[in-house]
Amino acid sequence: MNDELNFYYKGEEYWISHYRGKSYLSRVKDQYSQEFNGYEELLEKGTIEDIKFSDIYPKLIW
Repeated sequence: MNDELNFYYKGEEYWISHYRGKSYLSRVKDQYSQEFNGYEELLEKGTIEDIKFSDIYPKLIW
């Protein structure tokens, strides 16, 4: 896909990107990034403030 999706959670900007089979969940302010083997793993294992991304997803502002 090679796309980037930006969103906000608790006033912080984050983005999700996909590139060459890898997916990334990154925080903009300090460029902290988590790498996953695809979007399914990102949804399963990604976290923001120690909360699973899949639990936060419904609260996001896109």
